[in-house]
Amino acid sequence: MANQAIVHASELLTGAGIRVKDGRHVAEEDLGRIKDGALVYSVTRTGREIEWVGPTAKLPKKFARAKKVDLKGLRAVVPGFVDCHTHLVFAGDRSDEFALRCGGVSYEEIAARGGGILTTVRATREASIAELEKLAIARVKESESYGVRTLEIKSGYGLSFEAELKVLQVIARLKKRFPEMTFRSTFLGAHDFPKDRTREEYLSDLLDKMLPEVTRRKLADACDIFVDQGFYTLEEAKLVLARARELGLAVKMHADELVNTESAALAADLNCLSADHLLKISDRGIAKLASSNTVAVLLPGTAFYLKAPHAPARKLIQAGACVALSTDFNPGTCMTLNLPAVMTIAALYLGMTRAEILAAVTYNAAKALGLHDRKGTLEPGLDADFTILPFARFEEAYYRFAW
Repeated sequence: MANQAIVHASELLTGAGIRVKDGRHVAEEDLGRIKDGALVYSVTRTGREIEWVGPTAKLPKKFARAKKVDLKGLRAVVPGFVDCHTHLVFAGDRSDEFALRCGGVSYEEIAARGGGILTTVRATREASIAELEKLAIARVKESESYGVRTLEIKSGYGLSFEAELKVLQVIARLKKRFPEMTFRSTFLGAHDFPKDRTREEYLSDLLDKMLPEVTRRKLADACDIFVDQGFYTLEEAKLVLARARELGLAVKMHADELVNTESAALAADLNCLSADHLLKISDRGIAKLASSNTVAVLLPGTAFYLKAPHAPARKLIQAGACVALSTDFNPGTCMTLNLPAVMTIAALYLGMTRAEILAAVTYNAAKALGLHDRKGTLEPGLDADFTILPFARFEEAYYRFAW
């Protein structure tokens, strides 16, 4: 076991107080800001673990021989960012559709022409595993460049047994290719209904064919479902998520994005890891999430991209919900992997404070993936997942828009 140390960080934010509060009602004092900070971690065959955190001047003598990286007071260290909601593996290009939408053509009209999600489904079905992997590798590297150390990736652009498995196999390959990153794979076969199957046929495929095979091959950590008007119903969600849980998967839900279906409330009742989007969440849904362990994952980049009203972040936070932020990287409604830019939008349009933003992309986002017991803060005994920012202060990560 070898020790390594980061010393003379301009500041080091442990986030320890965020963990104490379980990511709720966090405040400035919960950031654990240490000036001229240092962090010591051990490196073993199974990973990296934090041994000590504190001011550089108080570095214990027993770590004097640790291999050191000296930041010379120029760069800040924070818990590694967690992007807890992405659709990173897909093929195809929808930039032309974006241009059409910006020129006044509606999404519905584009879909009627055979565009929209069908464009991505066709391209993803046609792409080989190698082609999808090549695209995904570049995207993971970009995400990593923004300080992300844990990345969730959903399937959902295959919408067939073969194509969904193909996407999940790509995620499995990424886990091996990027050992320094932590990945969570989420099966989202219930993203939409394909045009080549009836609703009943596809639902049967999900329950009786896809989910059993996905779990048999250990290709997913969780199962997600898109519950909304025109997509899956509350009753269908209960069936799919019950089957997923029966097979040993954690469960999540796309909830209350287009209209209020009370799906956020259902997610809380089902003890889902997270309820995501929440643009149209009701007061009842807010109260349910606030009194549950289900994380409210907000995706303000999507609302920005669609020019839609944002999720009620302040109401959720004030009610006591555990709120996370993520990119929702996808080809149709939020084509960005820049999590700091999403943090900027959250600061400007959701009214979130710096303490709330840090919690939302670290501990709370890790909790949305069921990883908060090891990740999300910088404390002895936890995983040494840290980000060295190219700035002297944490705030610059989202003050400098889209770096």
